[in-house]
Amino acid sequence: MGKASKDKRDIYYRKAKEEGWRARSAYKLLQLDDVYHFLDGVDRVVDLCAAPGSWSQVLSRRLYLPAVK
Repeated sequence: MGKASKDKRDIYYRKAKEEGWRARSAYKLLQLDDVYHFLDGVDRVVDLCAAPGSWSQVLSRRLYLPAVK
């Protein structure tokens, strides 16, 4: 493929690790929720073991810690 895995670590990867997110995809989930509000009114969620766990992490922070965004 040409590039080592270290080359793929962009600013969002580093930012996610600094802020405690499991993956940089958490930022996309947060952005989508800010635009479409698909987590509004959600009070129960079933996790079907998706890796690396960004969905679970974002949901837990949005549902149980609404002040942290």
